Amino acid sequence: MENRLLLCSLAVLVLCVFTSIGREIHKPRNCMEKGQCCTGQNNTCFAHGPRLDRNVNETQCYCDANCLIMGDCCIDFHETCKAQNCKVTEWAGWEECDNPCGIGSRRRIRKVETFPENGGKHCPVLKQRQACVGDGLSEECLQQDLEFQGEELRERGQILPVKYGIFRSSKEYAPWKGILKNLYGRNYNQILKRATYYSTYLITSTRDACFDKADAPWANFLKKGVHVCVECQPTAMDRDRGLRCIGHGVKNMLTEWSAVNVPHCRGEWTMQKPHESGTCQQDNENAFIFI
Repeated sequence: MENRLLLCSLAVLVLCVFTSIGREIHKPRNCMEKGQCCTGQNNTCFAHGPRLDRNVNETQCYCDANCLIMGDCCIDFHETCKAQNCKVTEWAGWEECDNPCGIGSRRRIRKVETFPENGGKHCPVLKQRQACVGDGLSEECLQQDLEFQGEELRERGQILPVKYGIFRSSKEYAPWKGILKNLYGRNYNQILKRATYYSTYLITSTRDACFDKADAPWANFLKKGVHVCVECQPTAMDRDRGLRCIGHGVKNMLTEWSAVNVPHCRGEWTMQKPHESGTCQQDNENAFIFI
């Protein structure tokens, strides 16, 4: 009985030795023998063979994409694990403007056809967005126009000479002192999509309080019958009112205006033409900005 047990133990030992030797003999020496190419960094994705960096002191070479950075790829990496760049479809058409009644944005997309592998080039941008203006032809827009005009007719535009506009962007001046504090609102330091716009207004009435002010001589130009140019700068635009200046008027309709920091200096005017993108002439004494 003891002899049988001894022979059995010897057989198991021999089997283990041969198994161990077999494993040593069949260790993969490159990526092809390993039969594996891995993305990113994968420390288990290695073989036992020569490396591209010819470092004979290391016994392992790697078949993951990160080996290109580490310099420890197996010698056949470029042949066996050929890089595959990302491939994408053509751009789809632009979607409709997300605001059919005014300024908004629209986007277009493209999709991935082939994802990158083995250190191939990453995928490019898959989404693009750009500013747009809705056509304003829907019934909803027409109704909004009536509502907006009613709101705009009730507003009073507050104005300052156009020369003060430079204080909004120049760092040479202290913006929170005196009359300059009126130049900044909730949108200060925010990036807005709408550019500066302007229009021309005919002053139809002016209070006597506008004239002969030693500390505000610019108010003397706000006389009945005078045409003035008034611009709306992004800093003064109100998001809640559709990204526009309060009191910017309605074409051919009578609305109110007032001069900032000139007590009781106010009046009425009519907007002569639709708003246009651009600015008033900086050296024009009849040019102003909304605040």
